[in-house]
Amino acid sequence: MRDFSIDSFSERIHSPKTKDYFEEVIKSYYSESYRSAVVMLYSIAIADLLYKLEELKEIFNDSSAIEILDDISELQRRNPKSSDWERKLIELTNQKTNLLEPSDYLNLSTLQQHRHLCAHPVLTQSFELYRPNKETTRAHIRNIIEGILAKPAFLSRKVFDDLLQDLSSVKALINNVPQLEKHLNNKYFDKLNLSVTEKIFKSLWKVTFKLENQQADQNRRINLEALSILFKRNYSDLITTILSEQDFYSDIKISLLSDFIEFLNRFPEVHRQLNESFKVLSSDLINKDADLIAFSTFCSTEIDEHIEKVYDLDLGWNSPYEKTYISTSSILAIFNRSINEGKRDLAFKFIIEMFSRSDQYDTADSRFDALILPNLNNFNNEELELLVSAINDNSQIYDRRKASNSNYQIKQRINQVYTNFDFSKYPKFK
Repeated sequence: MRDFSIDSFSERIHSPKTKDYFEEVIKSYYSESYRSAVVMLYSIAIADLLYKLEELKEIFNDSSAIEILDDISELQRRNPKSSDWERKLIELTNQKTNLLEPSDYLNLSTLQQHRHLCAHPVLTQSFELYRPNKETTRAHIRNIIEGILAKPAFLSRKVFDDLLQDLSSVKALINNVPQLEKHLNNKYFDKLNLSVTEKIFKSLWKVTFKLENQQADQNRRINLEALSILFKRNYSDLITTILSEQDFYSDIKISLLSDFIEFLNRFPEVHRQLNESFKVLSSDLINKDADLIAFSTFCSTEIDEHIEKVYDLDLGWNSPYEKTYISTSSILAIFNRSINEGKRDLAFKFIIEMFSRSDQYDTADSRFDALILPNLNNFNNEELELLVSAINDNSQIYDRRKASNSNYQIKQRINQVYTNFDFSKYPKFK
């Protein structure tokens, strides 16, 4: 019967070529040919280091990898029959890259010594060849997989710096999140173990919600998307991570509160993992600002209740809020959550209602452009009539300069779905 842990560890091997070769180690191990298993394991570990260095050279143009490979090639050229280059490869990789942790280097050096005992006819005092036992062989297999074979090459670099640079260069993908997600998963996130994932998540959190400088400000939107993608794919583990370092993750720069609220709207459970100090401070700030109240959909369990809360906000001169204007970004946050929860009719009626409440020409212009026009072709008969009625009843909408052009676009849509729409009931809709 096979040892389940050996099989499961082998699935973590990063390189397909290495994984294929590793089958020989598994076969030797389960047939109790431990000497053969140790010899093959060492050969695979050396080969895998070379594959990683080649990848660093070809993909990242890594100067250390190029230097090591050149040195090894020169040693092999000078003495093709010598195996000294293997020892040199281990030493240089340990000195010039981050591929080997101190424990990994020690484990590989120990494996090298055992391999030499297994591969060469060294007799013991009892005139027997050295034969490693099952436990030693199994320990070698586990150490080499976890310390070398399961690590992608790019982990030897400053991964987070590379990620930030890459995100800055692909900012155009902010409008195509599925494509951004595919790019980040293939190039980075699919290759990370949990420990590295947690480090990158923490660093991304810092630059997104704690830092204000030119680079952080310019890339905040794309960094937020990357953070969300990483969090979504490791949700359970990273929720635990946030709770385990509650004070760090609760210490948000107040000037970046809106960006953080956007993250909480996507992942409301995160708010419950934060400390009470943040909850009290953020609640106080949100409840002074009608726009933040509207934007903070995470505060409401049901989106229907949240919409009613927005409708009930007092937007007049006697408003108790420091800021009374509801921004289109807040309205869209509510619209998107409604759509995501399958409440299409609620979502469309909400944006028409908010358009109908425009109290200035500029507000009507911006809400038409952001809310109505992008969804116009999806409005049904009832919603189109509701829209025309809203225009007819609000002079800030029908008297604005852009009204005729907006109304023309609405009329085109009405003519597509209505056989005979009675425009005479709405004299202000010109």
